[in-house]
Amino acid sequence: MSSAQQIRLNQLLLEREAQFVRVYDLEQAAAAILGEPYPFIKPPLPSDARGKKKPSAPRAGARDRLRRLEDGETAYRVTYRQFERTLTEEHDDLDALRTLLAAQGAQLQVLRIETLDTGGSPKEALFERGSATP
Repeated sequence: MSSAQQIRLNQLLLEREAQFVRVYDLEQAAAAILGEPYPFIKPPLPSDARGKKKPSAPRAGARDRLRRLEDGETAYRVTYRQFERTLTEEHDDLDALRTLLAAQGAQLQVLRIETLDTGGSPKEALFERGSATP
């Protein structure tokens, strides 16, 4: 943020604070007329509004291909890139994999998910970034 933007932002925040003080003063004046506090209800403020999230279309892909481990499979091997480092981990919880896939972003990308057999060798690729089918 530039210095000019920061100054303008600070001016706007001070104006906002002044308006809140004005509202407080008006509420106190109303309470003085009534002789007791009036139960003012806070009006909805634009700053309270949360943007409505558009429902994202379900992406066909990794989530659809993930499945529970079958007989002869002991774990999932996950290869992912996080902060320019490529890491490989083994997991046995399908829900954890789904959470990991949902958490992908600029700093986290799942590259490959495969199942491992009882000997620790890859058995089936369930997901591979950049390929239409595993």
